[in-house]
Amino acid sequence: MKKLKLFCIFAPSNALTDMKKLFSICLMVTLLTIAKAQQVTLNIEGSVPTEIQTLTLTDMVSQQAVDTIIVINGHFQCQRSTEKNQFFSIGTRGLTFLLISDGTPININFNKGVLKGSSLNERLHRYDLHVSALDMAMQYAYMAQDRQKLDSLRTAWQKTMKQAVVENADNIIPAYYINEAAYFCDYDEMKQLLSPDKPYYNHPLARQARTMLQDYELKMPGKPFVDMEMSDSFGRMRRLSEWCGKGHYVLLHFWNSNFAPCRKDMEHIAYCYEMFHDKGLEVIGVSFDTNKQQWLRSINELKMVWPQLSDLKGEMSIATEAWGIHSFPANVLIGPDGIIVASNLYNDALEDKVEELLK
Repeated sequence: MKKLKLFCIFAPSNALTDMKKLFSICLMVTLLTIAKAQQVTLNIEGSVPTEIQTLTLTDMVSQQAVDTIIVINGHFQCQRSTEKNQFFSIGTRGLTFLLISDGTPININFNKGVLKGSSLNERLHRYDLHVSALDMAMQYAYMAQDRQKLDSLRTAWQKTMKQAVVENADNIIPAYYINEAAYFCDYDEMKQLLSPDKPYYNHPLARQARTMLQDYELKMPGKPFVDMEMSDSFGRMRRLSEWCGKGHYVLLHFWNSNFAPCRKDMEHIAYCYEMFHDKGLEVIGVSFDTNKQQWLRSINELKMVWPQLSDLKGEMSIATEAWGIHSFPANVLIGPDGIIVASNLYNDALEDKVEELLK
C-alpha cells in the first residue's frame, strides 16, 4: 500500500493519465461482462394448427408485441437475444403460452397444449394452465349467474395465486403472480413474500406489489391518521380532523360508485353504522368518483346517512397518495386518540372488530 501511495504522489502527469485510462477500460470491460452475463438467447420452436399463419411474442412487462413469428407448414421458430428472467407470452388471441427467458430452448406444441423446456418453464406452464382453467370456469359461472359457484372458483383462484408465490420463493416465478396475490395478503404476509432477499423482489413485474407494500405501511396500526381536506356531499370543505382524534372510533371507508364490490361491501358498512354509531362509531365515506351527480345519486340509493367526502378526481384523488389507496373497497379504523387500529377489514372481520372495541 505504501509503494502504491508513493507512486501516485510522485508519478508524472502522463503516467497518472495512463492509469486513469486503464482504470476506465477495466471498468468498461467489467460492466460489459456483467451486461453480457445478463443476456440470454430466447429460443422457441414448435408446431401449431395448419390454419395459423403467424404468432405474436409479447413482453409481459410492457404488454407490447415485440415480434411476429411466421408459421410455415404448421411449424415455427423464434430466436432472439433478451435479458435473463424476462416474461413473455407467445401465441394467438385464442391461445397463448407463458414463458421465462432463462437460456434453455423451449418446444411448444399448440395442438396438444404441451410446453417442454427447463424445469422452471415447465413449472410455470403448470401454474398457467391451472389459472387459465379457473379463469374460464369463472367466466362461465358469471354468465350463468351462479353466484355460489363463482365465489367458490374465486376462492380457488386466489389460493392458486398465493401458492404460486409461496411455493417458488427460491426462483423468479412469483414475479408474475405477486401483484395479484398481494390483494389477498395482510401486511405480515406481504412483508414476508416481498422481502428484499427474494430473487423476484426487484423484477419489474413486481413493482406494483412493492408499491402496495409501501401503501400498507401508511395504514399500519399504531400510526397516526393522515389529515386531508375535501368537499362533502353538500359542497362544504371538511377535514378528517373534524372527526378523527376527537374521542370516537372512526371508520374511513374508501369506495367508488362504479365498482360493484363497493356496493356489496356497503351492506357491512351500513350494518356497522346502524349497530354501533350510538356507541361511539363514526363512519366517513371517501369516494373516488369523478361524476358528481352519479356520486350523489349512489349516496341516496345506498342510503348512506354518514358524512361523504370526495374531490371528484378519481384515481388522482389526494387520498390515493395520502392513504395509499389503489383498490376498492378499502377501509381504515382509527381509534379515539387518532391512532390507526386496523385496516382493510371486510365482512364479518370488520363487524367483529368494531364490536370487540365497542362492547
